Amino acid sequence: MCIKVSKQLSISSWNVNGLFKRISGNRVCKLDDDNICQIMTADIVGLSETHIPTNEILNYDGYKCFVNCRSSDSNKVRGGLATFLRREILSGVKLMDKTMDDIMWFKLDKTFFSFDRNVFLCFLYIPPSNSSYTLRTNFDKQIFEKLEADIAKYSISGDVILMGDLNAHINCKELDFITNEVDDSLDNFLPTNYVADSVCKFRNTQVHQKTNNYGKLILDLCTESQLRILNGRTLGDSKGKITFYNHNGVSIDDYCLCSSEFLPNIVNFSVGQFEPTISDHCPISITIHSQLVNKSCDNYVKPTLRRVKWTTKTKKFLSPIC
Repeated sequence: MCIKVSKQLSISSWNVNGLFKRISGNRVCKLDDDNICQIMTADIVGLSETHIPTNEILNYDGYKCFVNCRSSDSNKVRGGLATFLRREILSGVKLMDKTMDDIMWFKLDKTFFSFDRNVFLCFLYIPPSNSSYTLRTNFDKQIFEKLEADIAKYSISGDVILMGDLNAHINCKELDFITNEVDDSLDNFLPTNYVADSVCKFRNTQVHQKTNNYGKLILDLCTESQLRILNGRTLGDSKGKITFYNHNGVSIDDYCLCSSEFLPNIVNFSVGQFEPTISDHCPISITIHSQLVNKSCDNYVKPTLRRVKWTTKTKKFLSPIC
């Protein structure tokens, strides 16, 4: 049977603040909650802060799951990623790297999705700078060093998309591009392979934020690697919606970044509805122009209709029975 596949690829990311919760003493998976169905309709779904051990098996109908967990000890489960791929696109997506906790790289094949270049998709979670895990392991330094190296590597052969809870606060007046990047006076400061682009659109944010240390590092990544922040500057989120709510206030912590050259492929970026029964974060989603190649149709041959020669015998055979 030939299955029709959408020509637009949808990708979502959500910090779920633990995939399991206790209800009346019972351990219940949030994947069974009706409120999570809104995000589990995307072709690719990346969940962060799953808080599950390495031996936990996650299933969701119609998807294959890949996990990257911090520990096998069920008593010490923090962080953790789970990425769900719709089975119809499995042959076009390849897991590239999950060697570091809380970061997963996937390659979206250019031929399968009809992109100009391969796209390297990264789901990640960067724990707060003041968390005990960060202070104990210097994880923030490690993950930013790896991100910088990985982006440099993958950008050679493709475009890059980063999605996740970065715990970064970025003031909307802070630029993620170099305003005078075509100025000859900057030549000595820019990488030799840096190509000037014309993206000079400012971002909006629903809430005022002072740029924190993570925000500065994200901006450095953007200017060095020609990545652009989609929040607050893209169709679907022109206001720069809030992504995090708690008793201390609200903020924008969850971001999507992509290569500037890939921006024309982005149909929209959106921040989903706040669902307090699931998480203190909102999901974020992007839609991408693509033309999915349906491999299941390769061997499908349309049956040939047999021509029926009309004769008196055929007429007698086809006559209705009274």
